[in-house]
Amino acid sequence: MNKQSLSKNFIFQFMYQGLILIVPLILSPYLTRTLQETAIGIYSYTNSIAYYFVILSLLGISRHGQRIISQSSENSIELRKNFWSLFVVHIIISAIALIFYLIYIGIVVCDDKAIYCIQTFYVMSALFDITWLFYGLENFKSVVIKNAVVKIIECVLIFVFVKSPSDLWKYTLIVTGGVLIGQIVMLPQAIKIVPPIRFTLKDAIKHIRPLLIFSISVIAVSLYTVFDKTLLGLLTNKENVAFYEYSNRIITIPKTMIGVVGTVMFPRACKLASKKDIKGQHVYISYSFLITAFIGIGSIIGLMAVGKTFAIIYFGKSFEICGNLIIALSPLIFIIGIGDIIRTQYMIPNHMDKQFNICIFINAIINILLSISLIPIVGIYGAVIGTVSAELFGIVYQLIVCRRFISLIDIVKDTIPFIVAGIIMFCGIKLIQTCWNVGMLALVAQIVIGIIIYTICSLMCLRIFKKNIWYTLFHAFKRK
Repeated sequence: MNKQSLSKNFIFQFMYQGLILIVPLILSPYLTRTLQETAIGIYSYTNSIAYYFVILSLLGISRHGQRIISQSSENSIELRKNFWSLFVVHIIISAIALIFYLIYIGIVVCDDKAIYCIQTFYVMSALFDITWLFYGLENFKSVVIKNAVVKIIECVLIFVFVKSPSDLWKYTLIVTGGVLIGQIVMLPQAIKIVPPIRFTLKDAIKHIRPLLIFSISVIAVSLYTVFDKTLLGLLTNKENVAFYEYSNRIITIPKTMIGVVGTVMFPRACKLASKKDIKGQHVYISYSFLITAFIGIGSIIGLMAVGKTFAIIYFGKSFEICGNLIIALSPLIFIIGIGDIIRTQYMIPNHMDKQFNICIFINAIINILLSISLIPIVGIYGAVIGTVSAELFGIVYQLIVCRRFISLIDIVKDTIPFIVAGIIMFCGIKLIQTCWNVGMLALVAQIVIGIIIYTICSLMCLRIFKKNIWYTLFHAFKRK
């Protein structure tokens, strides 16, 4: 199977992630003013419930699928058997999850039943999810182009048809329908790349154990990502779900850009691990840490500088609390970024599944206990404290179990130039704020000038600390 180079994969993935981030950025201020906080809260809450059934459908297939596809990509027969046997198992599990969701709607749901019913399309989309095939083959172009078109159409439809809180059902239908179509359009090309082939029951059964192992971590992750919204809806109100959701959307922008590194590098790391190329893994992890530090530190300090002003101007006065939430959640950008590198480029490729699951499981327990204890006391900030605390524990645990391969000192060294550059950027933004009245133009100026200051200062600091990010990126991209 022909693979695209890392440089092309990065470009396509950054383009796609840029698009799926730009679309919510364009839509968010429109939706906060048309749907408003209550309708948005209802959507976020029902979506969080549907997500649990999606997790049941996927059952760890993303990581296991990418790993087994990348490791068998050079053997056409083995590749076809692995894909089709795994896909059939996936279809059976997804169908069961869909049936459970329909039973849940029929027996448990009383309020907002129409929205829950429309969320069925979201649950159904998991049945057709085969992105793991293309990512395992390092073929990001196919996923990006098709889903980009769907996202653009989805954005246009929302602007045309969603005009008030009563249009919540239309918004839900457009979003969930877009997810479903985005998955279905990938099937024809998958059939072309890996034509159907006969496989035995043994071929299918061999996937059960790794799927169950990975499902533990996937379920646990959902407990301290999506479950926060569910708890807020149960213990407080739907408006808090909306505030938490939209604050997270801003944090997700840099988190997603950093996540591109792990997404693109994961199949390559699996390949290197299967060849016992520890030196090669170490090189790529070093590249990833430097990129993550550059994006992560700059984003955290930048959001701390403009978060409060941004929330009011961007979301509207009724979403003012989002400014404080954005600042409180911003450390997750770097913490999750570093953790993702360790997981996707070392632990999972080297089959450290047990340690990985222990980490994720304890993370979930910490988050659930803290959130349940603190949300009734401090409200929405209880969810923030639970999430940040869980992620901090996770990064500490991962560094301990991987200490022979990954050095905390090296990570700290990578961050120092960017912390210095970030502090200079923060001072520059605050200076602009004292000289310019609050407004959209002033906010844009702060963001643009802040990025310029941070980039220039980062390059200068890297030179002083004898680190050349351009040399690093060049060699990362040119490696096959």
